[in-house]
Amino acid sequence: MLNLETFKQYWDKQFPDVRLRRSHFILAVSGGVDSVVLAHLMHSVKAKCTIAHVNFQLRGEESIRDEQFVRDFANELTMPIEIHTCETAKYAEKYKMGIQQAAREIRYAWFGALTDKLTLQENEIVLTDETHLSNKKPNPKPIVLLTAHHADDQVETVLMQLFRGTGIHGLTGIPARRNDVLNMARPLLIFSKAAIKSYAAENGLAYVEDSSNEKNDYTRNLIRNQLLPQLATIYPMVQENIIATSDRLKEAEQIVIQTVDAYWKKGFKYKKGIPSIPILYWEKVKGNATYTWGLIKHYGFKPQQIDEVHKILTASKGAFIASDSHKLINWEGHIQIVSNESVKEFVTIPETVLLNSNVSANAVVNTFEVKTGTLHFEIIKNVPDVVIDKDPKYAYLDADKLEWPLLLRTWEPTDYFYPLGLRKKKKLNQFLGNLKLSPKHKEKVAVLCASNRICWVIGKRIDDRFKITLTTQNILKISWQEVL
Repeated sequence: MLNLETFKQYWDKQFPDVRLRRSHFILAVSGGVDSVVLAHLMHSVKAKCTIAHVNFQLRGEESIRDEQFVRDFANELTMPIEIHTCETAKYAEKYKMGIQQAAREIRYAWFGALTDKLTLQENEIVLTDETHLSNKKPNPKPIVLLTAHHADDQVETVLMQLFRGTGIHGLTGIPARRNDVLNMARPLLIFSKAAIKSYAAENGLAYVEDSSNEKNDYTRNLIRNQLLPQLATIYPMVQENIIATSDRLKEAEQIVIQTVDAYWKKGFKYKKGIPSIPILYWEKVKGNATYTWGLIKHYGFKPQQIDEVHKILTASKGAFIASDSHKLINWEGHIQIVSNESVKEFVTIPETVLLNSNVSANAVVNTFEVKTGTLHFEIIKNVPDVVIDKDPKYAYLDADKLEWPLLLRTWEPTDYFYPLGLRKKKKLNQFLGNLKLSPKHKEKVAVLCASNRICWVIGKRIDDRFKITLTTQNILKISWQEVL
């Protein structure tokens, strides 16, 4: 049953961090019964609200009717209103997506922009509010977006996720609370559509009907209008049972998350400042996709990539798989987790950089670009008249002493190497200090490694262990062009 008392009780239990009288709420109001009831409830508790309506221009005169209805409704409640009008069909066509996805992207992008706008306004109110009793200024009210998703929406969402082949998280359905990209809550999520309609009738609330809800063009409508009524003839409590199962899965998911997080926390290492997981440690749970997903989801990877990630464990050294934000790299018995946005370099260089760039347009060229500059690789024979350039931007290494792939990375305070001409190792931090580099230049210094040994402090000095000798047959010549 939905009334003002049960609404407050659910609010206090579900959203203890959101105070009804100390927040500014954006109410997503379409004009349908769900959002109208939510707005009426928020008005009844005297919360500060701004009504937000999106005209997607998808239903002709109906869209115009809905917008006008919401304007009149906001005026009746004496609530401020914001309207956003968009050409949803053109957006969907431009970005090659379905209408439902386009509408969702447009809606939530605008809600985010509106949140920013109202946050600025709240700050301005605080700055202009003079308090005579204290030098302290009141804090601006947090902006919280409210949507009118209800229990029937929850059931439909869980079924859609199940049919798509989701994991445990998908079966937990719509979250009642989010505070990430958007600060939002769904205070009607435990109430059924029938309870919401009953509240509207008891309070004499008018609302508009979206005729598209009766059509089965969209999957959600098909589930709502056909599948669930048929299931109810077999299982009369189908909706209640699905919601109860989803709630239990929420509890189970928390146990899984805690267990998986504890496992990876124990296995994390930091090799030269790079987060790493020993391959042998990962292989203990290789057959369990839940463990792998529990790790890689934090680094921009998708569930569909789990099998490919597992292949990296047995791939050759230097192999990697990338997401939009990170790379997982097989290196020295570990999987290195490297951010694409990191100011540090951590790049594996395959032996294919030695291929002739003129073989074909698709061949890997012998120029290799990194964030701080460009390397050029060339193999030359060690003949008596070979010319060795003394400029430190060139490195001449004994090619047969190198182990591929090579690794280019930003130097670390724990690094050491054997500077050319010395027979003993020296801390790289001390070596760079003697060069009297500026702090900005010093932090950009990178090293080239063969296995775990530094063979060149790039642009500064090679390691004595990789120098050319009388027995050297092949020379790897590397030139360095720094980005200024």
